[in-house]
Amino acid sequence: MSTWSTSASSVMTSPESETAHGHSAKTGDEAAALEQVEPDRLLEGEDEDSQHLDDAVHWVKVYRELLEFKRSVLATTEEHVGIMDPDAGAEVQKTDLKALHAEALRFERRLVYWRGRVGALSATQDDSAR
Repeated sequence: MSTWSTSASSVMTSPESETAHGHSAKTGDEAAALEQVEPDRLLEGEDEDSQHLDDAVHWVKVYRELLEFKRSVLATTEEHVGIMDPDAGAEVQKTDLKALHAEALRFERRLVYWRGRVGALSATQDDSAR
């Protein structure tokens, strides 16, 4: 039976890329999980240098929704870990939960950034209206 997995960069990996014991060829499960999260990645169409208040407002909404979703996924995952076989739960904690937390932190950082942009662009517009 062959299984396939997709990484964050959408590269397909096959079971053949694993060692004979079924472990990833990477330096460790946790490192492999965290490598999947690009902490500085922007979403498609996201322009940090935009001078338009409506752009900043849009990205605040997008990142607020993404963060709420990720927190929901985290809560559900953490609940399931508690009722899983200890070996399965340990694997989820070493990999999935680490990656989910890293993604949530990225969304949080982006949300803080865009909230700051809304404030700065609002102040700029207020100054130019005077």
